[in-house]
Amino acid sequence: MKKHIAVDLGASNGRVIVGDLTNFEVVHRFVTHNDQILGEFYWNLLGLFSEIKTGLKKAFAQYGSQIGSVGIDTWGVDYVLLDETGAPVSLCYHYRDSRTDGMIEEVTEKLGGKMRVFEKTGIAFQPFNTLYQLAAMQKMRPDALSVARHYLSVPDLLAYWLTGIMKNERTHASTTQLYDPKSKDWAWDLIDEMGFYKSLFGEIVDSGTIIGPFTPTVSHEVGAPSSVLVIASAAHDTASAVAAVPVAKGEVPLYISSGTWSLLGVEIEKPIITSLALESGFTNEAAASGNVRFLKNIMGMWIQQECVRHWESLGEEISWKELDEQTLACSSYEGYIDPADQRFLKPNSYDNLMIDRINAWCDEQHLVRPSSKGEYMVAIYRGLAKAYALSIKQLESITGEHFTSLYIIGGGCKNEILDQWTATETGLTVYAGPVEATALGNTLLQMYATGEIASLQEGRDMIKGEQKVKVFHP
Repeated sequence: MKKHIAVDLGASNGRVIVGDLTNFEVVHRFVTHNDQILGEFYWNLLGLFSEIKTGLKKAFAQYGSQIGSVGIDTWGVDYVLLDETGAPVSLCYHYRDSRTDGMIEEVTEKLGGKMRVFEKTGIAFQPFNTLYQLAAMQKMRPDALSVARHYLSVPDLLAYWLTGIMKNERTHASTTQLYDPKSKDWAWDLIDEMGFYKSLFGEIVDSGTIIGPFTPTVSHEVGAPSSVLVIASAAHDTASAVAAVPVAKGEVPLYISSGTWSLLGVEIEKPIITSLALESGFTNEAAASGNVRFLKNIMGMWIQQECVRHWESLGEEISWKELDEQTLACSSYEGYIDPADQRFLKPNSYDNLMIDRINAWCDEQHLVRPSSKGEYMVAIYRGLAKAYALSIKQLESITGEHFTSLYIIGGGCKNEILDQWTATETGLTVYAGPVEATALGNTLLQMYATGEIASLQEGRDMIKGEQKVKVFHP
C-alpha cells in the first residue's frame, strides 16, 4: 500500500503528514502566519507555500517512491484572484478582515433578500462568506477586480502552484455562497446579478479527482518522483474531517468537527432549504461523498486561543495541563458566554481584547465577570456546551431525527473537559476521536482517487477499526 501526503492547513497551524489510514507521521509543522497591514488582515500565502515545500522535501527524503500522492485541505471561504497570466492580482485577505462589515445587508438587498439568496445557495449568512468578500472588493478595489480572470480558493491555488493546473474543488466551492447545491454548479444567476465576471469561476471537480503531477520545477525542488500525483481531496478541511467520521454504513452521524471553529451537523442526501433552517443558522455544504453536510458554524477554540495569545503576549508561560487544572478547580463559577455573538469573531487588538469582550458580555447578561484564567476557560467551555445543546435541538426539529450519540472529531476533541461538559449538557453519549480526522479524511480521498479503496465507506470502516476513540457519558 502506498503512503500519501496530507497537507492540512488550519487557522492557527499547518502540518505535512505522511501515511495511510492505519499509521501516519507529522513530518513538518508550522504556524499559518497572518498579518495586519495598515489595518487590513491578510494570510501570508507565499510563506505557507514555502513551508509546504519544506514539508514535502522532508517527506520525500524520508519515504521517496513509497509516496503516491499529495492532497491539500484548508479552512473555507478564502481565495485569490489571478489575472490572465495566472499571477495574483492582490494579497489573500483573511476571512476575519473587517472590510466585509455591513456587506451582508448591502448584497442581500441587491439580490432580493436573504430568503432568495438562501433558496439559491443553502448557505448561512456569515460576514466572511466569499460572496461578501468579493462584493467588498468590487466596492473598494474595483480596479484590481477588473483585471482578475480566475478565482481559486486557497487550496485550489496551492494545488495550482504545485501542478500548473487550475481546478475548483467542490466542497470548498460550496462554502462561497456562490454555489447552487441543487444544480451542483455555480449559482450563475447570482453571479450575473452581482456583476462578477463569469470567466472567474472555472470547472468544479469532485473530491477525489486527480489534478495532475508536480511541475518539473516543483518535482526537482522537493525531490519527488515523477509518478506522484496531486489529488483534489476534500479541499475544505471540515469536509475532509467529516469524511473520516468512523460510522457504520447507513448510520446518520451527529458530529462536531472541533478546532478553531466548531462545525456541528449531519450528512444528508439532499439540501434542506427552509425558513426554519435559515433562521436557525444552518448551512448546506457539499460533502466529500457527494451528499450534503447540513451543519452550523459555531465559534470554537478561537476564543480560547485568543485569550491564551494575550496572556502569552504579557510574557506569561501558559501550560495547557495547568490551565485544565485551573479550569476544573473553577468549575463552580456560573458564568458563560454565547459563542455565536459576533463580537468574538475578530482577533485581539490592543484596544479590543478577547477577555474584555467576555467581560462585556457577562456584564450585559448580569453575570459575574471571570476573575482568573480558569474562570475564563469555564465561561468559554460552558458557553460552547450550551451552544451545542441548543443547536442539536434545532437540528432535531429541522431534520426530524432523534440523536442519542455525538461524534467529536479533530484537534478540539483532545479537550476532555469540554467533551464531558458537552455530554452532560446535551444528554448524549460523546465519542471523542479521531484527533487527526482532517488528515485521515484527506488521505482517505487520495486512496479512493488512486483505487486503493473502493468506496469512502471502506475507508471509514478502516478508520473505525484502527483509530482510538474515547467515550464520555452524561
